[in-house]
Formats: sequence, C-alpha cells, structure tokens
Amino acid sequence: MHIINRLERKIGWIAIPGIVRVIMCFQVLVFVLVILQVAGTDDGYPALIELLYLDFGRVLRGEVWRLVTFIFLPPTFDQPLFMLITVIFTVFLGELLESLWGSFRTTLYILGSMAGAVAGAALLWWARGVAIPLVIPGYGYTFSASLLFAVAVYHPHLEIRLFFIIPVKMMWLAIFGGATYLLNVLRFFGVDPVVSAALVLAISNFLVVFVPGFRRALKMRGEVAVRRRRFEAAKASAKMAMHECSACGKTENDDADLVFRVAADGEEYCSDCRAKRGAGSA
Repeated sequence: MHIINRLERKIGWIAIPGIVRVIMCFQVLVFVLVILQVAGTDDGYPALIELLYLDFGRVLRGEVWRLVTFIFLPPTFDQPLFMLITVIFTVFLGELLESLWGSFRTTLYILGSMAGAVAGAALLWWARGVAIPLVIPGYGYTFSASLLFAVAVYHPHLEIRLFFIIPVKMMWLAIFGGATYLLNVLRFFGVDPVVSAALVLAISNFLVVFVPGFRRALKMRGEVAVRRRRFEAAKASAKMAMHECSACGKTENDDADLVFRVAADGEEYCSDCRAKRGAGSA
C-alpha cells in the first residue's frame, strides 16, 4: 500500500473516475455497431472487430491502438440479453470496487488486467505465432472475472440476484467463476501449455494484488491457532487442582478459603473435614 500511495502522488492524474462504466459504454457501442454492420472480413469477423482486437503481430507492425482498443470488445456479439446482464453486473462490480479503492487504485487494477492480457497475447504470438482472435471474446469474461474476484474478497457475503431472480452470495459466484477459469487453464494445459500460461497472465492483476495477502492471512491464521492452543493449555493447567480432600473430594477451586493438610494416615483433608473428624473423635 505504501508503494500505491507513492504512485498515486506521482501519477495520480491517470485515474479515471467511473472507468468501468466508461469501458462498458464503449462495449455497448461496439456491440450495437457490430450488430448493425453487415460486411465482414476474410477472417470471418466484422470489420470493426478486425480493427479493434489484440493482434500482437500487427501491434509490432505499428497498429499500437490495439494495445487499448481490445478492452472495448464486448463479451458477446449476438446475444442482447446476455450483453445487458453482463453490462449491468460489471458496472455494479466496478462501482463497488471504486467505492472501496478510489479511482486511482481501480484504474491501476484495470491497467494491470490489460497489461496481463497484452503479455499473454505477446507470449502466444512469440511462442506459437497465434493472435488473440482465437480467444475473442475471452478477455471480456476475464475483465469481469477479475472485478468479481476482487469484490468477493471484500464482500464475500454480499447477496445479489442472479438473473434478477436467484439470491446468490458473492463468494459463491467468485468460487464458480474461479473454478471455471481454472478448468479452462487445465484443459488448455493438456493441449498447449503456452495457452494456459497466457490465461494465467490475463488474470495476473488479481493474483499480484491478492495472493500475497492470502498468504499472509493464512500464516497469521496459523499463528493465531498456535497461540490459542497455548493459551487454552495454560488456562487448563491453571485450573488443575493442587489439593483434593480425600473425604469430600473438594479442591481449592471449589472454595478458596479451604485449607488442606495431610493427616496422620497420610491422606489429605480439607479444613471442614478435619473439623468433622476431630468432632467425631471427641
């Protein structure tokens, strides 16, 4: 956090208030334009998509705008209802995260997501000569997933209405999304480990921000458990009685005023029982 604070003082101007809302507005615009667009390209994509997607080979040839414009690609090109739900949910996540972090940290987090996607695309291009269109619209899912995971860390028990009907806690959505993402990574690993590495890089902003915190939390939890066990053991030993009356079974824990003495028969008795024994002998 100290590093983030220093960065905010130096380059705080990069913060974009409502950045997720801005991105989703562009995605809606691209979605509408793609639906209205009839002509396609030789690659089978509409001309607008052909112009925006992240192709690292073309970036190296001077089309540097692709390093930014790929984030404006919608998660679907032909499902209006799914697009509507995704936009509403992603904007909700973005505003919730921005209320927790502020504009600068949220912007930095999203830039980290973009940098991870670019690194994944560069790895694919360098290792396999493959451009990112193979996973269109994969980044749209990755972008929303990284926001979901971050919000779920802070609000795991926040309940939302899935499809506006089903009540679901945020942590279960994050677990489902994380499991789905992990299965994709493992599935591609059996086919091409480079693709799996690219998928991991695409979500690296979440891993970099939160995994160290998880490790510290787990370590702290273990230390707390050890201290608790030591405390319970010390408390139990403190409650163990040093004296016990052979006649009535009372200990100093039962009555702090009792005085214990060892009698001639070698047994230990409390003051009450000694008094009774003395009265009986008389």
